Amino acid sequence: MNYHAIIKLVEKYIPNLNLATISGFNFNFGPSGLFAILGLIFLLLYGLSLGRTRALMSLLGIYIAYAIMSVFPYLDRLHDLIKVSPELYITRVGLFLFVYVIVFAVLNGSLVKGRLTIKDASFFSVSIISILQLGLLITIITNIVPASALKISGNLSYLSEYFSTNEALFYWFIMPIVIVSFMKGGKKHRKSEE
Repeated sequence: MNYHAIIKLVEKYIPNLNLATISGFNFNFGPSGLFAILGLIFLLLYGLSLGRTRALMSLLGIYIAYAIMSVFPYLDRLHDLIKVSPELYITRVGLFLFVYVIVFAVLNGSLVKGRLTIKDASFFSVSIISILQLGLLITIITNIVPASALKISGNLSYLSEYFSTNEALFYWFIMPIVIVSFMKGGKKHRKSEE
């Protein structure tokens, strides 16, 4: 079976799929693009390896870290004190990631851990939570870093509207709340429905 026959077969069953755009996509990302893709794959695998309870705690940690970073009144002083970079956004990203790690460690050792569990969660639900975490982290960081500093290549520039706008930040903040609230709780939940 040749390439054109496969495309026609796929388009027959999925009529709205435009494979011409996929086949015309330039997969030459360069070293920085490949590094970013490997980083995303690592973060996704890390999220999957956390498990259901820690994934929810991590998601909660992202929300708390962003809230703390958003109202942190001493950002200028911290920036002058640590002098990592002349750019303030690097200090903001560093603060966000530092607070996230601290909050995750505190939540991991707290009583909240038992309350956030999704009993018998499937691989699919843990995957969804991991993807939501990754999307939320990317959106927060790309909203902190100015667009001029992101230097998104031509191949990935169309993705910026899904991650680096204020509207995208709003949707990525709401999406995990909505999706996690509709996830079933496992055996206990199924028994109460019967």
